[in-house]
Amino acid sequence: MTDKERTAPAARPEGNPLARRLEPPVRWMQIAMGWCLVGICLATTYEILARRLFGSSIQGVNEVGAYLLAIASTWGFSAALLQRAHSRVDFLFQYFPPLLQSVLNMLASVSLAGLAIFSAWQGWRVLSDTLRWQAHAATPLQTPLWIPQSLWLAGLVIFAGVAAAFAAHALILMFTDRRRLDRFYGPPSLKEQIEIETQGTLPSDGRAVL
Repeated sequence: MTDKERTAPAARPEGNPLARRLEPPVRWMQIAMGWCLVGICLATTYEILARRLFGSSIQGVNEVGAYLLAIASTWGFSAALLQRAHSRVDFLFQYFPPLLQSVLNMLASVSLAGLAIFSAWQGWRVLSDTLRWQAHAATPLQTPLWIPQSLWLAGLVIFAGVAAAFAAHALILMFTDRRRLDRFYGPPSLKEQIEIETQGTLPSDGRAVL
């Protein structure tokens, strides 16, 4: 396995041109949110030690952590979609005829896009109410709720955009190339699931990479 193969995302559907184009911005979202989570972990550690050793506390760590949990969830939806990590009940899938498998793969992409768009729309309704009423959190920080809700909604909107692009691609492939449709948008194979879990760090002979 080459260095390029080891560092490439293991779960991206191989050869999917749309996934290749959408992956870089989604990857940056993952990195940014990862650093935010590291920061809140360090702040929580300091909060625990300060309370135990000095009897003091910094306000709002729990509140900010709750906001980050919600934001990290929506920002992770797009990454999970690119990795085909969203759950599908497929224990009977392999027994269906090829045409039905292609139809189900297409319907899975379209229905997920519909759910993502609906979620983004509902998220906007929540944010618009917050902006209308200038709502603040009932906490010592008195956080203007539009700030965390805007970041939370951004994740939903990006997820809706990625899901809609995948759905449109799946619809096109349904009538032009069902084999590519099944490869790009079908359930991951056992080998692909192993690569997802190991992040591509296992070579073909199954030995661990040091």
